This record gives sequence, structure tokens and C-alpha cells, in this order.
Amino acid sequence: MRRENKPQQRLVSAMAVFAAMALLAACSVRNEESPVQTSDDSPDIVFSGYSRDEVNHGVVTFKASAEKAEYFQEQRKLVIYNVRFEDWGESGQTLLSEGEAEKAIYYEDTGNAEFSGYISIRSHEEDASFETSALRYDAATQTLEGDAKTQAIVRVGDKLFLHGMGFFADIQNKAFAFRNGVSGSILNKGSKP
Repeated sequence: MRRENKPQQRLVSAMAVFAAMALLAACSVRNEESPVQTSDDSPDIVFSGYSRDEVNHGVVTFKASAEKAEYFQEQRKLVIYNVRFEDWGESGQTLLSEGEAEKAIYYEDTGNAEFSGYISIRSHEEDASFETSALRYDAATQTLEGDAKTQAIVRVGDKLFLHGMGFFADIQNKAFAFRNGVSGSILNKGSKP
């Protein structure tokens, strides 16, 4: 099922912001907690209390924070725990979207990212939300993809509710689909639930 109206476009845009958050984290993680480790399975650097604010023309437009981050230099990988973001838009006056994930892994070589645990993205501007427990971002194709057996839920106000497995979103085309097990409801104007 493919949806392409405005609320879904804004939700996919919020997902793109969330995927890009992993990239931003790689650029400016602070608060080094421990020095280089010797074991191949141990992180080279551990960071705690990560936070990042993006400022445009003196206005905070984007905020991100994480409980902890681990950097693995040889694998060129950053693992971020309990990450949250808020997109305040160009004016910085209204919260447009927000999201969170229990775990995010960012791969420097490809720009790809994986999200796991509880994942939630909400577009306040369009009253739309997305929830799942596993999601991958492919930087080359600018797509988001859920596991074929992992449930994802999409809500847009009180008019659209969809859930299914095999979630797929094309960020450039601002469209999403479920590959299997999709069901839900769409209420038209004047319909009663």
C-alpha cells in the first residue's frame, strides 16, 4: 500500500531527520568518559551525556541528546544509546517533530544507520506518528526499511491508522509502504468511527 498525501510526506520527512541525527552525532559527540581500549570488541572511546543544538541565525532549530555513545575506530562505527531529537524548524518557536530510539548505530564509511529497541517519531505539525522496534537507513538510496517480521504502526490524527510488517520509506519521493501484513483504517470527512 503506498500513501502520498501531505501528512505522510511530513512523517517521512521527520524520519529523514531522525536518520540524519545519527550522522550529526558522529560530527560532535562530547564528554569523553574513557581512553582507548585494547580489546577488539571494546569501544575505543565512550562518551556520556551527549547533546547537540543546531543554531541558525541565533535560533536553536534542532536539539539532540543521548545517554551514551561508543566509538569503534577500526570499524568506523558509532553506537548511540537512548537517543532523542527535537526539530524546532527555522523559527525555533514551534516543535515540528521529535523522536527517540533505544539504540542507534551509525557507520561512518557508508553513512548508513540502524535503529533498534523502541523507536518513535512524531510530527506535531501534521499530527502523525510512527513506531517500530527495528529500522535501517540506507544513505545511498535515502531509504528507511523495517524488518519483514517487525511490526510498524503509522497514525495520522484520527483519520489514518495503519500497521504492518516490512515497512519501507523512500525519503526522496516522500512515500512509504508496508510489504506484508498491512491493515488499518482511513476515515473520510463526515465518517463516524
